[in-house]
Amino acid sequence: MNRLLLLLSFVCLTMFSKAVEPAVKPEIQGGIIKGVVKDQALETPVEYATVSIYSMIDSTLIDGTITDANGAFFLKKLKPGNYFVEVSFIGYNKAVVRNIPINKKRKEIDLKTVSLRQSTEALDEVTVTTERIPVQYQIDKKVIPVSRQITAASGNAVDVLENVPSVSVDIEGNVSLRGSSNFTVLVDGKPSILDAADILEQMPASMIENIEIITNPSAKYDPEGTAGIINVITKKNKDSGITGVVNVNVGSHENNSADFLVNYRKKKWNFNFGLDYSRRGFEGSSESENRTEVQGITNYLLSSGDTERHRDGYGFKTGVDYDINEKNQLSFAFRYGTRDMERKSFLDYSEYAEGETPALYDSRDLWTREMDFINSSLAYTKKFKGKGHQWFTQVSISRRGNGDEESLNARFDANGQVSGQRSTEDGPGQRIEIRSDYTLPLGNDRKFEFGYQGQIRSSEADTKRFEYNTATGGYDFQPEYSNEVEYDRSVHGLYTTFADKMGILGYQLGFRTEFTDREVDYSGELEKFKIQQWDFFPTIHAQLDLGSRNQLMASYARRIDRPRGYYLEPFITWTDAYNVRQGNPDLDPEYIDSYELGFMKRFGDQSVSIESYYKVTHNKVERIRTPYQENVMLSSVANVGKDYSFGIEATLNLTFAKWFKNDLIGNVYHYKEEGSFETKNAFGESIVQDFSTESFNWSLRNNSTFILDKRTRLQMNINYQSPTDWAQGKRAGFLTSSLALRRDFFNRKLSATFQVRDVLGTFKHETEYMGEGFYNFNKFEMNSPVFRLNLSYKINNYKQNRGRRSENGVDVEDFEM
Repeated sequence: MNRLLLLLSFVCLTMFSKAVEPAVKPEIQGGIIKGVVKDQALETPVEYATVSIYSMIDSTLIDGTITDANGAFFLKKLKPGNYFVEVSFIGYNKAVVRNIPINKKRKEIDLKTVSLRQSTEALDEVTVTTERIPVQYQIDKKVIPVSRQITAASGNAVDVLENVPSVSVDIEGNVSLRGSSNFTVLVDGKPSILDAADILEQMPASMIENIEIITNPSAKYDPEGTAGIINVITKKNKDSGITGVVNVNVGSHENNSADFLVNYRKKKWNFNFGLDYSRRGFEGSSESENRTEVQGITNYLLSSGDTERHRDGYGFKTGVDYDINEKNQLSFAFRYGTRDMERKSFLDYSEYAEGETPALYDSRDLWTREMDFINSSLAYTKKFKGKGHQWFTQVSISRRGNGDEESLNARFDANGQVSGQRSTEDGPGQRIEIRSDYTLPLGNDRKFEFGYQGQIRSSEADTKRFEYNTATGGYDFQPEYSNEVEYDRSVHGLYTTFADKMGILGYQLGFRTEFTDREVDYSGELEKFKIQQWDFFPTIHAQLDLGSRNQLMASYARRIDRPRGYYLEPFITWTDAYNVRQGNPDLDPEYIDSYELGFMKRFGDQSVSIESYYKVTHNKVERIRTPYQENVMLSSVANVGKDYSFGIEATLNLTFAKWFKNDLIGNVYHYKEEGSFETKNAFGESIVQDFSTESFNWSLRNNSTFILDKRTRLQMNINYQSPTDWAQGKRAGFLTSSLALRRDFFNRKLSATFQVRDVLGTFKHETEYMGEGFYNFNKFEMNSPVFRLNLSYKINNYKQNRGRRSENGVDVEDFEM
């Protein structure tokens, strides 16, 4: 261990000594003009943009260059005089910066950021909008602009993710990243007290600018989560004055929502305020068959009927940015919201033991969860001399209310209620995060970073169970199934990264170490379950520029998945009348080694990318199903062994004509799990069961966009997920489809989008679980199709920045001294 620490210390010192070498400034022979070209909407670098410099006197071309991978350009050996710079790239308006002086007092001019906007171009009698490439690849992430997903205009972040590479969404809105539901969701790079699913559900699509998919995060990011990170970037308007957007959505099956966001900027101050409300729901029919074998007797439980689910939420957000001066900025953000979820079922049941007459009854099941939350953050940015040289510090506090959860099951026969049970769980939670990041650029391509991130989490849970009393008609408290839990965990991490470029090879090396301090205290338990340990996470990212428009990318990252709080609870908790769960306080965290290799080629506004990935999970944690009682299933967790995933994901973005664009996304992977677990049979005897499995899985998505005219677009999406196998079951394949028509009015200030989801009526979810002494089958079919209408109005959204004007599709701006 001491040798390992010495080796790691030597590596860090070597990286630091290399990083802090002073950048050799070239001798200035004549004047210099430099800057960075970025996509105005994405705020990401534009590579291979053409930069030309002209004389202001007679518009004579003086020199030219193209931008590098960071969007940077550098023009030198300029004689004294006045110049203008023209920047162009396919699919964007030209940008011109005029009146740039070079003289004895100003030999080096930094234009800082030159922004490019999407362009429009005329073709015969039809004017079409040129769209940017739907996915932009950076050295450690994929950036997806939400503006292309018009079929998700009236939805939330989950609807947007249905059409994003590496992500899949099932019929119930459950999101997985490359086949795993265990990933981290960030909003503008910040975590939240909410679960990943809740964050995505409560974020309106209209407030999202971009979504970043980070499957192999660098050491700068929190390594928690097996599959990676989904970072949601919200819209921010930098125009002066008042700007904003208002959205109203109405739809079938009670799918209604509304939101607005207003931004006011004046000189050093920027304020924003927004409100949002949503009610989302879906209805359908369900059926199930459950068989359990207890002491050699097989028991049957069959059901069928109607199920409906609703999610309601509202909230408001506000924030303020204050530019103290050019080098110092303060930012404050606050958000409050609620989440109310409800699931109701009205089912007909048939219950019997083998050889007996079935007992028939009706069941009314109701599950509810009510929760409020608060997120707030305070950030300070200190900029130093040199572009990108800064220190950023942020403190975020998130708090969740009691999160009242209740499950009620009542069974009735011809004479009235015959049985029932009620389960409740409530308790608050809090999360504090402190981060401090220092960035030191050491030239155009070299950069050194180091920082600290700390997370302090605490939560309480109080679970209770009540059993229906046929004599009194009330519910009696059952203390043997009622428990209290206190969960405290703090994680403190230090990281460093170093990035550089040697010719066509760009690379980034990173190292992170974290200390975890965890304590779980259960009512009735004398022992407190504690963990204190150090973990280490190296990362490597490389990007190879293979000439014009070709890139080769490779990466390695080590990650961790710490057990969730309820995974550690050693007692029995009833979740409903037919299911109980039990945790395992001795669970070890999962450790993941993730490798990726990708190739991307662009030609015009088209692209093709192929990514291969290989992932190994150590200490694999699995949920294990076993019979608990007659027709009652027990779900427990254990470290069972290892799993392996190897796959290839391909994305093809094509433009067949000015009016027809098509995105095709395919993913094929092989999954293998090797493991076993120890359990007890119906006689209390310990037995070891094999938990190995192997499956071949694939998915295919096609998004077609038809540009009917400059104000009207039609988009069609089709998504197919293949069947997949698990160690204790399998899921059937399913097909989904959607259609959307969008029309812009009043110079694009007002947009109307009509959507139809599940056009073909194929939305369904079908699973089977099987093992020693049990068999479970569940099927749900949604009532389809679902219709939605979205109206979006932009307030001053096309107001130009000060000093910039548009001339025949060219953005013109005067250089400010």
